[in-house]
Amino acid sequence: MKGNQGFLGAFEKTAIVVIIVLLLVIAWLNWQLALFGLLFVLVAYLYSSRAIQKQRRQLYEQFDTIAKGITQASNFALQNLPTAMVIIDSKARVCWCNSVFRDWMPQDPDKTQRLNGFIPSLRLDKIWGKSGYFNEKIENKYYRVIYKFIEGAERKEPDASEVESYMAFYFDDVTESEQLRHEAEAMAPAFGFLMMDNIEDVTKGLSDVEYTNLWAEINNAIVEEIDRYDGFVRNYAEDSYIFCISKKALMDMIQQNFPLLARVHNIPTSRRIPATISIGIAAGEENIKEQSERARSGLELALGRGGDQATVYIGEELKFYGGKTQGAEKNTRVRARVVAQAIKELMDDADNVIVMGHEREDYDSIGGAIGVAAMARGAGKSVHIAVSDQTVAIKKLSDLFPTEPGFESLLITPQAAEDFVTDSTLVFVVDVHRPDMVAAPKALQKAKRRVVIDHHRRASDFIEKPLLTYLEPASSSTSELVTELIQYFVDPISLNVVEASALYAGIVVDTKNFVVQTGSRTFDAASFLRRSGADLSIVRHLFMESFDGVQLRAKMLAEAERFDGLAITICPDGVQNASILSAQTADTLITIEGIEASFVLYMMADGGIGVSARSQGAINVQLIMEALGGGGHRTVAGGQLYDMTMEEAIEAVKKAAKDRATTMKKEEDSE
Repeated sequence: MKGNQGFLGAFEKTAIVVIIVLLLVIAWLNWQLALFGLLFVLVAYLYSSRAIQKQRRQLYEQFDTIAKGITQASNFALQNLPTAMVIIDSKARVCWCNSVFRDWMPQDPDKTQRLNGFIPSLRLDKIWGKSGYFNEKIENKYYRVIYKFIEGAERKEPDASEVESYMAFYFDDVTESEQLRHEAEAMAPAFGFLMMDNIEDVTKGLSDVEYTNLWAEINNAIVEEIDRYDGFVRNYAEDSYIFCISKKALMDMIQQNFPLLARVHNIPTSRRIPATISIGIAAGEENIKEQSERARSGLELALGRGGDQATVYIGEELKFYGGKTQGAEKNTRVRARVVAQAIKELMDDADNVIVMGHEREDYDSIGGAIGVAAMARGAGKSVHIAVSDQTVAIKKLSDLFPTEPGFESLLITPQAAEDFVTDSTLVFVVDVHRPDMVAAPKALQKAKRRVVIDHHRRASDFIEKPLLTYLEPASSSTSELVTELIQYFVDPISLNVVEASALYAGIVVDTKNFVVQTGSRTFDAASFLRRSGADLSIVRHLFMESFDGVQLRAKMLAEAERFDGLAITICPDGVQNASILSAQTADTLITIEGIEASFVLYMMADGGIGVSARSQGAINVQLIMEALGGGGHRTVAGGQLYDMTMEEAIEAVKKAAKDRATTMKKEEDSE
């Protein structure tokens, strides 16, 4: 419009100049006629100018009306878009919002004034200055929230040089699609395997009728439980089942902590041995084949942890449920004989043997390693034991080694072990099966031939591709397992006094002087070691404490805190062999009446916090330590905590212990 105004003004000026020139020419010829012409021009100009101005005024009014209508329409459209919008400042204060935002939100934004009032989980510091989106549930609705950063301009205040910026949030109601997605996920299949893991033990000696009745009762419990969730189940072997349920049914089972485990466990048996089952379930995989492989792996993991539990894979997440039954000791030694034969064959094919236990070795770990080394020497192989930084357990045993050839260089460092490993080296891992807890992890990683001998319940992170795994959670100790293997080794093995005493000490330390997790096979192994020359005076010497150690232990006991039948205390900083002292203190605490489990925390050299956990048996401390990233056995467990203070570590242990106690109470109530 401004351009048109400029054009008309230029045309008028040109016309006036032309008229003036013509009037001057006429005036030179006839001044009367020129005067009349001038009057005519003035009258015509005044008339036309008034008409033009009127037209322009009408045009301007029309443009103003159109502009106002467009502004009102755009404001109305902005305020009533089907998408809620809100603009906030850097303090999350609501600067502007449309009417749809007010209608959708459960509160009045004029009163709340902050977007955090609508989205409590909003972390503005994480998204400020960025653009993106996130999903949020507000009350019973789901929203896809798109956020965009609005760069501001400098403030016009004289004393302000800051730039005021804003963020715009757009809320898209996706409740319907989210509900459909949740329903689809709930109906997704969860694939599983189930096995009666001790059917032979509970039916041994029963008549055909008694056997059939018991099997039928267990079978009915399994089928009825799966059928209750409208699932599919088939018995493909005498003691094995395959089943498929929905993910919703799986989540319901998880919430109830798999009541099927308790139902089968409570079925009465004539031998008073509770029947137990193991379950492996997988959900969230891309296809049924991967799910079935994960479920099969989960079943093997549950069996390796002692049975009577469910292992659940949901995507990459792995969790265990149940597992409150003590592993039943097997009276038969057939497997020990078979494993001993297999070990002999593996040793025959190896050039040399490396043995290692877990880092910060205890007497069971070093005793089991010495026993395996004795087998390797019996097979005529060069053998070394890789040990972590020297501890009291290793120092006291190494001082007792005779000076005969082979013993003076038996113990080596992790670095030396790595140099000894070749493609034909056979590496034994004893008293541990987690690769991150071994004494020489680099040597283990380099080795291609591995054997695992352990008595702890199997954890999710297991040493990859071992040639042989001998995992017996029902056994008292690794030293007991190794002692049985020595008895069935093909070549006769003659243990010397130190070797027999080391194995005996390993059994003593894990059974708490034959009190905890002790069966008939434990005494048989101890008897064999005594016949082989185990010296009780040496064993007693190994367990002797220093005067300072006794005083420190007394101080820790005096400062112990008791809560809910549990006890927890701290080992003072700067104490040598804090892990051993903590383990001894934890052992002492559970001998106190009314204490079911104990936890002792201590500082480690790498800045982490170690935890020694002990139990009388009613509370499974392994499950408590697994919740904190550790593991172990039902009555003996441990863990390592990082990136937290001692106070935070204490609270974490208390919370894990209380959560486990609450779960146990729910299980008891459900039974």
